[in-house]
Amino acid sequence: MASMRTLAAALSAAVIVLALFAGAAASRTKDNVTVTIDTLPIANGLPLDLGISKGFFDKQGITIKKVTFQSGNDIVLALSNNNGDVGYLGYVPMMIARTSGIPFTLVAASEVEGTSVDDNWQNILVKGSSSIRTPADLAGKTLALNALKGVGEVVVKAALKKVGVDPNSVKLLALPFPAMRAALSNGQVDAIWTPEPFLSQALSQDGARIVMAPGPVLGNFFPNGGYGALQSWVQKNPTLAAKFRTAINESLTYAQQHPDEIRALLPAATRNVRLPIWTTTIDRAQLLTLAKDAKEFGVITSLPNFTQLFPSAIRSGTAEGLLEGSVDARTLTLRSAGATAKRLDPGRYLVIIKDKSTKASFTLKGPGVNKSTGVAKTGTVRWTVTLAPGRYVYSSSTGKRGSFKVS
Repeated sequence: MASMRTLAAALSAAVIVLALFAGAAASRTKDNVTVTIDTLPIANGLPLDLGISKGFFDKQGITIKKVTFQSGNDIVLALSNNNGDVGYLGYVPMMIARTSGIPFTLVAASEVEGTSVDDNWQNILVKGSSSIRTPADLAGKTLALNALKGVGEVVVKAALKKVGVDPNSVKLLALPFPAMRAALSNGQVDAIWTPEPFLSQALSQDGARIVMAPGPVLGNFFPNGGYGALQSWVQKNPTLAAKFRTAINESLTYAQQHPDEIRALLPAATRNVRLPIWTTTIDRAQLLTLAKDAKEFGVITSLPNFTQLFPSAIRSGTAEGLLEGSVDARTLTLRSAGATAKRLDPGRYLVIIKDKSTKASFTLKGPGVNKSTGVAKTGTVRWTVTLAPGRYVYSSSTGKRGSFKVS
């Protein structure tokens, strides 16, 4: 009976999540062109919804219609059968399409992974009572992915290999993301690889534990997914494709700078999630690493044509980090991807501080940075800073202090 209640709860949550990600957006402009977006039921795609509500697409003369699928490979198949115009999916399914004779091309970037187990939004989880404590303990166990021969299989196997675990020793099972929590709870699988919002739900509601963050094992801000289309669609609709890229890039940038507005799109019980790092560009060297891993593990038989698949205007640059802080008369916080900031990589960061008190200020000091909200002011303050190696201290005028290291 308990397992039936667990399954019922999981299905109820799945209905909420799928309803969130499956809608069609109406436009204020009658002359808009409708673009059908095939997408996935995960938090990564929320900048699209936010961009719609902010009018970024309407400004470009575009109405978005969304159709939800369970995997990137499903989306490739749908687009190749002319069921949709643009798809949100992982870079691995795009590579599979291109090397399989389906002329796929990237239209816009979307997001990258984090830097550690503590801040990553897409990890391997096990039950709290599981005997699996380290990646090595996954040998001989069953791990659920949303699809075989996709991003999950490549990244998981490559990460296991990098930490000295035979990637072929883990049995992989394909399950839809919304079904994974129930499968883990009832023992159908030993571990799951899942993104938000399912990750935070499993951690907070099911008592699950993180065993590994595969993406960060391979590299900081490792590329994950973007928006792709058949090359024929882009060639037939060059102006529309360019306008879509402009609108989604504005959406991605806005989402990265306004995480609270992204969280507001989720059901109240799932708003405290780890958000992806959204970026309008991707790193070519890391993409090549991903492609080589996909080839090594038999997901693709040859490396894709990078020039055709990843236009140069998109595959350059690195992601921008995000820090979120708050201060009032009694508390002081600074978080990176939902966890207290402890160690960060050097680079450019957007710092968003909520100053809730006229009696307290938030100050950040360190190599090359000296910022303060001011004691008498309240509201949200945004700083763009470049963090260099060294120790940074954040403090309030009421005596609260914290620090993190950049290395």
